[in-house]
Order: sequence, then structure tokens, then C-alpha cells
Amino acid sequence: MADGGVSRGTQTVLKKVTQQTRTVQLHGAFLLPTNFVALNMAIVKILARHNPSYKSLIQYILDEAKINKAEVYTHNLRSDTINDYVHEFIENQSFRLQSRTDQIYFFHELVSLSAKENNELITKEMIDDLVHEYIRLRGITGVMIGAVHRDKEHVHIHFCTSGLHFRTGKSFGMSKAKLHELKVSFQEYHKRKYPELTESLPEHGKGERYQSHAKWHAKQREQIIDTVNRCFAQATSQQEFLALLRDQGLHHYERNGKPTGIEYEGLKFRFSRLLPDKQFENLPVERNEEDRVLSEIQAVREWQKERDNREHDSGDRER
Repeated sequence: MADGGVSRGTQTVLKKVTQQTRTVQLHGAFLLPTNFVALNMAIVKILARHNPSYKSLIQYILDEAKINKAEVYTHNLRSDTINDYVHEFIENQSFRLQSRTDQIYFFHELVSLSAKENNELITKEMIDDLVHEYIRLRGITGVMIGAVHRDKEHVHIHFCTSGLHFRTGKSFGMSKAKLHELKVSFQEYHKRKYPELTESLPEHGKGERYQSHAKWHAKQREQIIDTVNRCFAQATSQQEFLALLRDQGLHHYERNGKPTGIEYEGLKFRFSRLLPDKQFENLPVERNEEDRVLSEIQAVREWQKERDNREHDSGDRER
């Protein structure tokens, strides 16, 4: 067994990514509060995705403008290109035992260190270890790809995590209790192993110090509205709009399987309050990627069924 109880067969490996990805750039600075939650807050966030847009998120995670190629991490994946990573996620999805209209295809997960940390203390070896521990706590039967982004003031790590355990078809979701347990365990490991990172230690479950919701809105709401509207003005589809927001550090949340608003540092803003007259809902929905992925999932399932039938027939003949 490897350190932390991870077997050699599923141990996290470093990958080099050579495929070019498209970078979305917006003109002008975007200002958000440095941290409206207590400034020594490290964030662990898990966002469910009900649309099989694996490629869009993996391209964002592996954007060469944001990452050092040596700081890419995979778990239960064999590939080294974006298209092949996507195919492995699709292949794992094909094992799903029960399909639902609101099923979760994958999770967008983030681990962020405080912008107040001295970045010289945050070494590659430290990040490697923290990523390995996060994956161990999240579950070694998951399918994950992640990368460190250093393009903003704070170091943060993005993961694309399959909605299913590796090749079992069972859900890899987390209850609120399990998520809280993950955060607390990750914090305890962080405190014990890297006490020098004093600015990234939240007190999970002990009542973080929030500025008032109204006060934060009074200071920052206009800036958020301005950024959302600038992204909207450039977008030709819902998918492009969400990608533009994501490039600005604003990640959407979903309700009933549909994008509903953006989440930033624990606060949620509905599109209905940021954009007038259902403008988001009126944007066209690009289904090319979704339709292609769903077709590929079905093709993989049919191939697996044919293979199983051949093996069954072969076994009958041998008997």
C-alpha cells in the first residue's frame, strides 16, 4: 500500500498535458472582495453538474495559461490528452446502474488557499501532498483529474470528479455530513502537517465570522452585476456565458438540473436577480457536446452488452 492507504494501482500520478486549450479573455479588471468571510478562510467547494459537459471543464482545468504542466493530477485515469480523459469519464459513466433525468454526471471541486498566504511557502511538494490527501479523503474509488491554478492572487486547485465510483455504476456523491467531515479532516491534516500556512485555516463548524450580507452587497453587488452583464454581452449561448463567468472565477450552481446562478465565497446570486427579464433562459442552449456525449455513452453501453453476450455464448459452448 502507498502512503495514506492508497494502493499502487490507484495511486495518484502526475501527468503532462500537451494539448492546447482555448483561453477566454475579457478586457478590464474584475474586482471581488478579497474575502468577505473571515480572511483566513480556506475553501473546499463541491458543485454538482447535471450536464455531461466533461470537455468544457477539463479544458478549463488544464488551460495552459493557468497551470504548470507538472502540477496536473489524475486518479484512476490512464490517459494524457484532454480527449482521452473525456472518453474515460464517458466510459465510467456507461456503468451507471440507474438513470434519472436529474442525475449528476460529474462534480466541479475546488480547494483554495488564502490570498494572504506567503506563496513562497507553498511549494510543489506541499501541493502534491495536499492533493494526495484530499483525494484520499474524497475517496480512492473516485475518478478525478485536477490541476493547480496560480493565475490569481491565491493558489487554488480545480478537480473534475466523476459522479460515479470507478466502474461500479454507483453514486460518488457526498451528503452534507460527509462533506463537513471531509472539510474538518482536511483541515486537521493541514494544521498538523503544514502549520506554517496559518492564513488558510477555517474553523469548520465553529461559526466563521461573516460580515453582514447587506453590507457585503452594498460594497460589491454593482461590480458583480457589471461583470455578469459584460460576460452576457459577449455570450452567444448559455454554455459560453457560463464559461466566461468561470474564467472570471464565478462558478455557477444548479437547481433541478439547470444552471440557476453563481456562487462566490459561500454566497449565491440568482441569474434572475443579476439579469433582467429572463435573459439567461432566453440564451440559446448548445446541445452539440451534450448530444455527442450521450450518444457516446449509449454506444459504449451497447458495445459492453455485445461483449458480455459474446462471452456468455462462448462460456455456454465450452460447457
